[in-house]
Amino acid sequence: MVAIPVWSAGIAVMEQSVKELGQAFSGAPTNIDDGSMVFFNPAAMSQVRGRLVSVAGYVIAPSAVFQDSASHISPLLGGAPLKGGNGGDSPNLAFAPNVYYVQELTNRIAFGFGFNTPFGMSNSYSPDWKGRYQALDSEILTFNFNPSLSFKVTEKFSFGAGFDVQYLQARLTNAIDLGPACFLAIGPTPCASRGILPQAADGHVSVKGDSVGFGYNFGAFYALNQDTRLGVSYRSRVVHDIHGNADFSVPDKAIALTQGNTLVDSNARTSITLPDSVLFGFTHRLNPRWAVSADALWTHWSLVRELRTSFSSAQPDDVQSLKLNDTWRYAFGVNYFADNNKWTWRMGFAYDETPISSAQNSSPRIPDSSRYWLTAGLTYAVMKNVDVHAAYAHLFMNDAAINRRGTTADSLVGQYSEQINIGGLQLDWRF
Repeated sequence: MVAIPVWSAGIAVMEQSVKELGQAFSGAPTNIDDGSMVFFNPAAMSQVRGRLVSVAGYVIAPSAVFQDSASHISPLLGGAPLKGGNGGDSPNLAFAPNVYYVQELTNRIAFGFGFNTPFGMSNSYSPDWKGRYQALDSEILTFNFNPSLSFKVTEKFSFGAGFDVQYLQARLTNAIDLGPACFLAIGPTPCASRGILPQAADGHVSVKGDSVGFGYNFGAFYALNQDTRLGVSYRSRVVHDIHGNADFSVPDKAIALTQGNTLVDSNARTSITLPDSVLFGFTHRLNPRWAVSADALWTHWSLVRELRTSFSSAQPDDVQSLKLNDTWRYAFGVNYFADNNKWTWRMGFAYDETPISSAQNSSPRIPDSSRYWLTAGLTYAVMKNVDVHAAYAHLFMNDAAINRRGTTADSLVGQYSEQINIGGLQLDWRF
């Protein structure tokens, strides 16, 4: 009876550098200008002299509007249309921060520390919408602590590695159609006499839990010459064993359904794996005014085949098949440097695949589709050692079809029209 979210690109947070946001993160694996190298490629920390602090914040404004096609209850119960509205513009405004510190320890060794949110999402629907049996509120938050070291092997080649401690917190709610559950337990006639019919006796469940997981990252950086840089990095998968509570509410007329120690408050447990990824790319300075960059990111989403939630009560395990696909993200960017060395303007474009394999494996918790990033940004040198970055991105997204069957055999059928706007500000201070 508990709906678990699809772990898609919708919860992977790319926003780890406002400077890089301006060029669609196309220079991330070769970036030597701000502290996000701790996250994207720790080997690049070897290029820092002295100390560097980067502090950034992002406002993420997604929009996902559902359009119903033929959502219905189980055909075995008559297949009547699901009642309710389309849920409203479900996602919520979100804020994502990150802080990085890099320090040169010796001519060859540098230390870095990062605090960021690599995964997260938040959305909510109207309580009476058509898909209430699959999703109402969904909140996932991660905090990642990432100490790192880099070593300059030669003047051109460096290697770096880091350790990740990741805290995850989740809260998921949905309604429960107790009509089908009652029909299965005691039969249609006694259920009808008590008014427990499909879509006429809704319960509710809220699942909350948290976890601490561990991972690592490493990378390599190579300066081919003073104008060309190459980089590659790897971030490991992180396994989370989430422990929490499942809180059920059942209307009085259906209280008999709890007598078998089901639909009652209990402990809950879910194991999930956040995927590993590989990032590689290059940056090339064409001349004193222009530079270009490109990168590619592979994410191992096919690790996530299903999600299983178990309960300490007699409630059966909730198992959802996901069958996610591995994905690629490709980005290209261009920078223009003003002749006074005060201003830099940049633009970028990226194509980001969705891991959702089909409409049947889509989820109203995170409606996701492939997206196209169009970004712009700037840097202003306030002082010789202080830079301010600003960037904006608009994500164009394909319509996301959904044809998902819920736990009580209801089917949510339709499509989502989606877009995302992102704005960010960042301060870099070298001392």
